[in-house]
Amino acid sequence: MKIVVISLPSSLERRAKAIEKLSALDLEFEFLDAIDGRTDEHPYFKNYNETAFLANRRRKAAPGELGCYVSHLLAWEKCIDLNQPIVVLEDDFEFTDGFSEGLKFVGQIVDKVSFVRLEPLESKFFVRSYEGKNFSLVKQLKAGVCSTGYVITPQGAKTFLRMGTDICYPIDIYIKNTLIHKQVLHAIVPNIVYATHADSIIGFKAREIREKGYILKMKRFILKRKYELGNLIVNFVNAVKYK
Repeated sequence: MKIVVISLPSSLERRAKAIEKLSALDLEFEFLDAIDGRTDEHPYFKNYNETAFLANRRRKAAPGELGCYVSHLLAWEKCIDLNQPIVVLEDDFEFTDGFSEGLKFVGQIVDKVSFVRLEPLESKFFVRSYEGKNFSLVKQLKAGVCSTGYVITPQGAKTFLRMGTDICYPIDIYIKNTLIHKQVLHAIVPNIVYATHADSIIGFKAREIREKGYILKMKRFILKRKYELGNLIVNFVNAVKYK
């Protein structure tokens, strides 16, 4: 599978580290120039729905967050253009010792899935789908956040792109919300990628700021419960219905 690393052209140090890590495993890859929401312009930015984002997160999107979202949309477009599964990595990735072996395991069954999370699970609430010697593929009943590393297929990319061009949440929250896109979210266990969270341009402080107001707080509460319940139902149906 082709490996695509999302990275800002100006992030020379991160790119150098990515090259070092991937070259050490003799893996071919290419950089996808990320969109910097602080300085760049892109037509997808017109799809930012501030009202919906406020209702969902009780805050406005950080500029870096918008750039991150659009960058993943571009990765999905690339997957569709290539018409083949790809590995998507953000440039703050780190590998486990089993990365190459785990990727080969996913490659054997990638034609049967839409999306495979490569990062650690945030919940042990899952159903095993495929068993290998050292790895398993599981269907997440409660998906985690973070979008540092995953495999996506053209089927999954088309649906994610069709349902996700309106920017109403951070990209990892959109992926997590299966109530919207209805895709089965697989994950590899044990994980083969994890995030270093090095010098995020999004900024953790920006994501902790919340707008005041009881109405907005109530909207956020209702929507959060809606997605929690809706996602659980969709994930349970997917776990039972699809292999």
